[in-house]
Amino acid sequence: MNRILKHSYCRFALVGGVGFLVDLTSLILLSQCVPYTIARGLSFWVAASSNWWWNRHFTFSDNRHKKTAVLEWLQFLSGSLMAFIPNLGVYLLLIKIQPFIHHHGLTALWPYFAMMPGVFIGMCINYSLSRYWVFRDQ
Repeated sequence: MNRILKHSYCRFALVGGVGFLVDLTSLILLSQCVPYTIARGLSFWVAASSNWWWNRHFTFSDNRHKKTAVLEWLQFLSGSLMAFIPNLGVYLLLIKIQPFIHHHGLTALWPYFAMMPGVFIGMCINYSLSRYWVFRDQ
């Protein structure tokens, strides 16, 4: 396990998994108080902030953080939004082909399967932005 966690990409992916749970939990809790669209925006902000903290202290902890935490956090949120654009684009493209799927079980699960390629692409972009821009070793 330690060999796997030596790689910052693996630690980044682990943090992303935790971030997904934070996002989902925040969405469920916030949607009890505010409309779903507002809850979704807030849950993204909560999860991205959580991911920034974990990446700062776990994924890229060996880097010297010479930026202020606020600047680093804002850069991370900006990078997360940039990575979300192709993520959403791939998802919407795959959702458009759903009517052409004729297997009942696959049709029911397609919205969840369609998330996977976009999430992977978004994670690769976000990792690159994080490693070479946000948490760059000064």
